[in-house]
Amino acid sequence: MSEGQSHQPGRNAVAWGTRIIDSLREFVCGRWIVRWVALLYSVYFFVVPAYRNSVAVWMKLAFLYAVFLILYFLVAELTAHWQTVAFVLFFLHAFLYYSFSEKAYGVFAYPFAMLCLFVTRLRTLFLVLTAMMVGVVAETRYLGRPLATADNVFFLCVIFGLSNFAFAQQARANAVLERANAEIARLSQEAERERIARDLHDLLGHTLTLITVKLDLARRLLSHDPNHDLVRARNEIVEAEQTARNALVEIREAVSGYRAEGLDVEISRARRSLLSADVKLTMALAPVHLSSSQVHVLCLALREGVTNIVRHAHATVCHVTLLEKDSMIHFTIEDNGLGGEIREGNGLRGMRERLQSMTGAIKLTTSQTGGTSLAITLPLAIESLPPSAARSVGEADTF
Repeated sequence: MSEGQSHQPGRNAVAWGTRIIDSLREFVCGRWIVRWVALLYSVYFFVVPAYRNSVAVWMKLAFLYAVFLILYFLVAELTAHWQTVAFVLFFLHAFLYYSFSEKAYGVFAYPFAMLCLFVTRLRTLFLVLTAMMVGVVAETRYLGRPLATADNVFFLCVIFGLSNFAFAQQARANAVLERANAEIARLSQEAERERIARDLHDLLGHTLTLITVKLDLARRLLSHDPNHDLVRARNEIVEAEQTARNALVEIREAVSGYRAEGLDVEISRARRSLLSADVKLTMALAPVHLSSSQVHVLCLALREGVTNIVRHAHATVCHVTLLEKDSMIHFTIEDNGLGGEIREGNGLRGMRERLQSMTGAIKLTTSQTGGTSLAITLPLAIESLPPSAARSVGEADTF
C-alpha cells in the first residue's frame, strides 16, 4: 500500500471531524436550531395518524416518514435541476401522506417552507402556493373533509414560508455585502501596493541615478588629475553620500504616504542633479495656487523628467515652465537633447495613472529645440494652498 493510501483514512476522519465541528457551529448560530425543531414537530403529523392503528399502518407510515426525512435533507444539498426534481417529489409526498389523515395537513408546510429558502422571487412563491392550494382544496373535497383543513394549510405555509423567505433574503444580502467588503478590501490593497510601487520607482530611480552620476564623475576626476580635482571629487562623494541618506528618508515618507516638502525643494534637488550632469536649468514659474495632491504629482513628474534627462537625453539645457491658462495648470519640462523615439516606461505609466485619477493629462513630444518635451495639464484645485512655487523667471548655475 502506498503512503498516500495509508493516510487516506486519517484524512477522511479529519474531514468528517471538520464537518461535525462546522455543523455544531451552525447549530449554535441558530440556523440548525430552527431546522431541527421543525423536524421534531414533524413527528406529530406522522405519529398521530398511526395512533391506535395496526402494525401494518405503523409500518406504512414509518416508510413514508423515512421518505420524508430523505427528501427533507436532500433538497438542501442538491442544486439546479436535481433540486427541482427533489422539490416536486417532496410536494407529491405531502399530497400522498395527506390522504391518510386530516391531521396530517401540516406536512405541506415543510416543502413550501424549504422552497422559500432557495427561491428569490416572490412571484414564483405565489405561483407555487396557488398551485399547491388548488391541489389541497381539490384533494380535501375529494376526501370529503372540511375546507377548514385547507385554511390551516394555507395559514401554516404563509407564516413559515414568508418567515423563511425573509430570513433567506437577509442571509443573501449579508453574503453580498461580505463579498463587496472583501472586494473593496482587495482593491484597496492593490491600489495601495500600486501607489507604493510607483512612489518607490520614482524615488529610487531618481536617487540611484543621481548617486551613479556623482560617483562616476568623482571617478573620472580622480583618474585625470588627482591633485587638481581632489576637492571636486571629494564634494561629489559627499553629495552622493547625502543623497543616499535622503533616499532612506524619502522611502519612509513614500511608504507612509506623507510628502510635504513642496515644489521648491524638488526644484532644488533637480538643480543639483542636472548640475552633476553638466545640464543648465532655466525656469519660468508663475505664481500658481496648487493643492497638496497637485504639488505631489508635479514633484514626482519633475523627478521623473530630470531622471530621464540625466540618463538618456545627453542634453545641455533643461527648461521648466509652470503657468495657469484657460483655468488649467500647465507644467512643462523641456530639454535640448537627442530626442528620438519616445517609449513609455514604468515611471511615465505611473505618472499617467496619477494624473488620470486627478482628471489631468500628460503629453510627451519632441520639443522645438530637437529634444524632448513633457507637458502636464491639471484642472485648477477647488481648495488650494498658498503658492508653493511662486517665483519669477530665473536661471540656475552650472559648471
